[in-house]
Amino acid sequence: MCGHDGHVAMLLAGAEVLVRNRDKIPGGKVIRLLFQPAEEGPGGALPMIKEGCLDGVEEVYGCHNNPMGDEGDIHSVPGPVLAASTQIKIVVKGQGGHGSTPDKTIDPITCASQIMQGLHTIKSRNVDSRKECVLSITHFESGHAVNVMPDTALMQGTLRTFNHDIKKLVKDRITDICNYTAKAFGCEVELMLKDKYPATINTPKEHGHIERLTKKWFGAEHFSDGGLPG
Repeated sequence: MCGHDGHVAMLLAGAEVLVRNRDKIPGGKVIRLLFQPAEEGPGGALPMIKEGCLDGVEEVYGCHNNPMGDEGDIHSVPGPVLAASTQIKIVVKGQGGHGSTPDKTIDPITCASQIMQGLHTIKSRNVDSRKECVLSITHFESGHAVNVMPDTALMQGTLRTFNHDIKKLVKDRITDICNYTAKAFGCEVELMLKDKYPATINTPKEHGHIERLTKKWFGAEHFSDGGLPG
């Protein structure tokens, strides 16, 4: 939806404008144009930084298209704007059997359900109400027959945070809830918490440049520093 072909076109158009205005670039300054590959997979900024793309760079400005916004509008905020993401995968292992004799099974579905309910209390009971985080279980899968208790239950989801300490707190609580709930139900649990990308946090000075230039060249009505569209 974000239109990476549009990102390519915008940066190339920007390069053309810069080349035509070389005489206006202060002496001794170098402008480096960057395409960030595979930001939704094993790519993003970190491999580029390790390879030296920011060596000697004083300021960085990035742009990302949002189709939920209005055409021609530019959005920027000082501070956090896009959250860090952590993938969650939980496998609860029990012991299957016939649904008519649940006492002879170890029920992974009930255990997983209790884990999911516990996870959704973390934000309301463990995170300072002034802090932000979102934890969503988006995939729950278990069993194939109406009369057979399965051996396992699978849950997957995502955690979004702006603050490293909050992320650590939530991950610790996820671990405790999974381990202790599984133990209470006689199950075993495998937990995977995979950090993807850190939060995008805009520096106030550079945000101020974007606000000033947008209002000057596009008009104040095309600048927004509120919540992201959509």
